[in-house]
This record gives sequence, structure tokens and C-alpha cells, in this order.
Amino acid sequence: MKRLNLLAVALWLAIGIYGIFYNITYIDEAKYLIKGWLITTGQVGYYSTPEFFYQHMPGGLLWYGLGQKLFGPSLLVARFQSFFIGLLIIYFTYRLAKTIKPQAGKLILPVLALSPVAILYYSSAVPQSLAALTLILGFYNLFKNKNYWATFWFTMAFIVRENFLFTLILYLIYQRHRRLKQLALSLLVIAAFVIPGWPGITNVFKNFPGISWLLPVSGNEKEILSLSFQQQTHSFSLYLTAAKEFIAIFFSWLIIMALAARQPWPKIKHWNFLVAVFCFNFLAHAWSAFNLSPRAIVPYFAYIAPLASVIASAWLVKTRLKLFWLFPAAATGLIFASLWQPPGKINTITAMNRAAAEINTLAENKTRTIWIAEPITLYLNGKVSYYPLINHTNFYKPSNDTATIKALGFWNQTLLDQWLKEADLLVLDPNRLALAKIELKPELEANWEKITPPATVWPPGLEFYLPKSQATTFPDASPSE
Repeated sequence: MKRLNLLAVALWLAIGIYGIFYNITYIDEAKYLIKGWLITTGQVGYYSTPEFFYQHMPGGLLWYGLGQKLFGPSLLVARFQSFFIGLLIIYFTYRLAKTIKPQAGKLILPVLALSPVAILYYSSAVPQSLAALTLILGFYNLFKNKNYWATFWFTMAFIVRENFLFTLILYLIYQRHRRLKQLALSLLVIAAFVIPGWPGITNVFKNFPGISWLLPVSGNEKEILSLSFQQQTHSFSLYLTAAKEFIAIFFSWLIIMALAARQPWPKIKHWNFLVAVFCFNFLAHAWSAFNLSPRAIVPYFAYIAPLASVIASAWLVKTRLKLFWLFPAAATGLIFASLWQPPGKINTITAMNRAAAEINTLAENKTRTIWIAEPITLYLNGKVSYYPLINHTNFYKPSNDTATIKALGFWNQTLLDQWLKEADLLVLDPNRLALAKIELKPELEANWEKITPPATVWPPGLEFYLPKSQATTFPDASPSE
């Protein structure tokens, strides 16, 4: 078993370090890096800047923003921050399993390593690792009967990600030890993060299922918040694809749970609550993915994968399970993961830095760039797009109510038309425009000139435009050496 544990840790380290350099990058990484950087450097008020869409609770933004403030815009720094948190997940997941059942401590590391895709998310600049760690620490302190620390960490899970508000509520209802004091501690922690940005942080919940029913959300806001261009693309085949991807990635877990179901139900203090929290979050996130983007169930599972590992290891202690043979099965799931980039290509960090250097040849003197595409390469030059500060179609709302759109921090066609009159550089992803059904052809033909993009532009296929009154080529579009 000792060799198996060493193999499990080695696999975790190998996959995690590989992911730091080779995971593909995407809008969520840019979102946390850019917004965190803007907040921690004071360019945007702490949830108080009008017309800025903060979208999530401040924990994740502040964590990544701190690294960006200290070291400057860097995808590598943020990914190392996630990886470091992932190492803490290994340690405290082991401690939790051993606390629940000493025998489970011998099984937890191999079981934990059976979620290699979750490890990839723990190497990306997204809050999966931070949220997972806070949940593990909450349960670790609960099983250790350190109730006040448990309350602190369950509250921090909510501060990191609003998804875990209901988990915190379930915990406070379950907690019988000095309940009023536990509630007071939780409210104190929440106040420390909410009061500086009140009432801006409450806007995060206006589009959050369940909570929005309790908030003063106007009819206009409800109508706009319900709009999403992504909803138009959902079909049964998309849900089927998401289900197949999830099963292909985590099918080794089906084997484990099938074996666990044949074992007696453990009779351990807090065990039923642990299982209830896991099941609630799995169902709640599956429902959220169903409504938002079906494939989101894969990264959502990364939040609770360590909890699943603890449950399985404590449930399977009496089973002679040959976990070694499940490692190759779990590893095959990597090829189905959207983050996975096979070896043999230039690593993501090098590619992003090279693309950023090429783009900077034109963007360095631009102050009003409209960048309707993945914004990470613009950000790596220490820049953000001109209104909205992250100019992406995820924040586009096809509504004519421009005043409400603007107040919520979104944008629409009317606002885009206004920005185009003042912009000095326009970068578009045609696929995104088609998805959002944004028509710019007449405007582009009348006032903009398409120019030759940088040699290493990322993502490929972007279109660059300058106002017709300016130069129509890049100063230096030659490939980088």
C-alpha cells in the first residue's frame, strides 16, 4: 500500500505540473485574473465601481488578484497559486480520511488520484482548488470537533464561491453546538468581505437561483438577467455529449461506487451529513450545468471530488479493491477533458507570452481597445478592453433596455455602437459574434479596415481592425524567432 500511495502522489504531481504548463486557457481564467488584478491594484473599486460586472464572490478574485498584484499580469503565477492549494488538498484530504477511519487513510491517496481531470482544474487559474480546500478543511475541523474552525471554513467556502451558500446554511442548521455563536462567527466572517463592497456584492446574487427570490430585483432586471445567448444553442445532443464526456472522464468512479454500494453503511458521527452535503452539491451543480452549459458538470465536479474520495475510501475499507488497475482507466479520461492538451505542442505559457508580445506591437499605444474574444493575451500586456472591462460575449445581453443593461455591468448592441465611435482598435472572434447573433458587417465596411494579424495570435482566427483613418498594417507582423 505504501508503494501505491507513493504512486498516487507521483501521479498527482506529474499531472498537476503538466497542467500548469499545458492546460489550455479559457475565459474563466482571464475573468479571475483580470478582475482580481483590477480590484487588488485599485483600478476598480471593491465591488463599488458602477457598470462593472463582478459576477462572483470576492474570495477567488482576491486570491488570484494578490498574486497578480505582487508579480504583475502572469498566467504562470496564477496557475502555481492553484497548484499550491492542490498540494494542501492532498494533505488535508488524507488527514480527514484518517480522522474518519484510520484504515481509510491508507486508501485515500490512490482513490484521490483517480480524478486526474480534477487535478487539471487544480492547476488552472480558477477557484476549484480553493473552494475544494475550504470544504475539506470545514469537514476536517468538524470531525475533529473544532466547531468554530469548521464554521470559519464553511463560511470561507461561500466567500470563495456563492454556490456554497446553501452548504453553509445546511451546516449551520446541522450544527447543534452553540448554534447562535456559530451563526455570529459566520456572519462576522461574511461581514469582513461584504461590508467594504456593500451593496455591490449583493448584485452577485441577483442572477443566482433561489437567492434572487429574496432580493429586491426589479422586473427589468429579471428580464435582462434571464437572457443568455448560450440558451439558444442547447439541444438534446449537447446534453448527451456532456453526459458522455462526464462518464468517460469519471467512469472509474462508477466502478468504485458500485463496489461501495455492496458494503454496509458506515455508522460514524457526522457521516450522514458529509454524504448529504456531497449529494446536495452534486445535484445542485448538475442542475446548474443543465441550465447554464451542460459541459460545466465536469469542472463543477472538481469542487467536490475530494469529498467523493473521502466517502469512497471510508466506505471501502473492508473491500480488497485493486486500485492499481483503475489508474490506467482513470488516466484515459484525460483525453476527453477540455483542458487537456497532449504533449508535442508548444506549452500554453510560452504560447500565451509569445502571442501577447506580438499583439503588444499594435496595442501598446491603444487606450480604447474593443476586444470581443478571449482577453488573456491583451491582459498579459497589463491592459484591459475599453468598456466593458472584460469585453466578452458572455456579458452580452440582447435587450433594448440599455440603462438597466449598463447598470448591471452587461452590454448590448446599442452600447457597442457607442464604443465603436471612440475605439482605436477592434479585435473580434467571428464565431463568438455569430453565437451571440451580433451583426457588425455594415459598420466594419463603413468605418474599419481589416489588418494583418500578428503571426502568433491566440486564439487563432481572430480578426483585427483599425479605424480607416489609421495605418492598416502592424508595425512588425513578422513571426517571432
